[in-house]
Amino acid sequence: KQWYQRRVRALKKETREPPPGGNCNASLTTTTYGAYSEGSCIHECKDKYLLEECGCINMVPPQNYLNYSSCTIRQWAECGLSAYLNFSEKYRDPNLADDICPCNSPCSETHYEAQLSSSSLSPAYTETLFASSYIKGYLSRVSQPEFDIVYNSSDDILKNVMVLEILFSSMVTSEIQQVVTYTSANLLGDIGGVLGLFCGASVFTIAEFLQLLLSSVQKHCLADLCRKGSERTDEVVNEEREREDKEL
Repeated sequence: KQWYQRRVRALKKETREPPPGGNCNASLTTTTYGAYSEGSCIHECKDKYLLEECGCINMVPPQNYLNYSSCTIRQWAECGLSAYLNFSEKYRDPNLADDICPCNSPCSETHYEAQLSSSSLSPAYTETLFASSYIKGYLSRVSQPEFDIVYNSSDDILKNVMVLEILFSSMVTSEIQQVVTYTSANLLGDIGGVLGLFCGASVFTIAEFLQLLLSSVQKHCLADLCRKGSERTDEVVNEEREREDKEL
C-alpha cells in the first residue's frame, strides 16, 4: 500500500452578511464534523441517510454527539455502499438536492487548499511494524479472514495497510468579507439628490412651501371672516334705518 501525505493550507476565510443585507444563516455554527460549512452539512445529510437505510454510517464523525456507529465491512458491502451511491445520485439531481439535503450558506467559512503526495511503504518499515507486539495485537483484532484481510506477516501489512499524514504547510490566510455597501441612508440620499436636481426641492424648500400654504389658508380665512363681519354690520344698519322710518 501507499504512504500518503496531505499538506493543508488555509486558503481564504469568507464572512457573509445575514439578512436583509445577505442570505447566510447565522444560527448555523457547528456540525458533527466541526465548524459548519456546506461540505460538512452534506456529510451530515449523508450520515443521516445511511443511518436510516442501514443503521450505521461509513465513518464516525469527529464530534459524535448523535452516537453514530460505523458499519462493519459486511454491513458496508451488503447495504452501505449501495445506499451511499443512491444518496449521491439523488443529491446530483437538481430537483431533489434541496429536499434530500437543504444546506444554507454559513456566515463565516474557511476554505482549505490540500496538496496530496504519496509513496510506497518500504518492506523495512512494515517489518518494523510487524515486530511490535502492540501493532501485531491490533492487526489481529481488525483482521477479516472472510474478506481475505489477514495480518500473518509483514507482507500482509504491505498489502493492506495505508499510512496517512495530515499537516499544515503554511499558516498564511486571506480574508474576504461581505459588507453592505448600499444602505437605507444611501437610498434617502439618492432620493433627495434626484428631487433636488429635477425639482429644486430640499428640506428648507419643503418647509417654505408649507409655510406659504399655511399663510395662504390663514389669509383666506381672515378675509372670509372680515367679509362676513361686514355683511353683518350692513344688515344691522339697514334694520335700524327701517325701524326709524316706521317710527316716523
